[in-house]
Amino acid sequence: MIPTTVTANQDPPVADLDIQEWIQGRYGFVPHPFWISHCRELYLEGPTGQPRRPWHECPPEKRSAVKEAFRHFGMLAE
Repeated sequence: MIPTTVTANQDPPVADLDIQEWIQGRYGFVPHPFWISHCRELYLEGPTGQPRRPWHECPPEKRSAVKEAFRHFGMLAE
């Protein structure tokens, strides 16, 4: 089962599943929900101050795809 975390202040909210499906169709991989959460901290919300395990961090080579998905869904300005 894939979590459906949503982004605050989004109308309608964008679920992780929407982001995962868009990235899979465009880039051929499915980002882990932890990666999406990490990228939200990096590009949208800022650091939470919570400890993060290394396997929770989005690999640097995958971040541009997640960032582009944020732009596609209107979560990040062009």
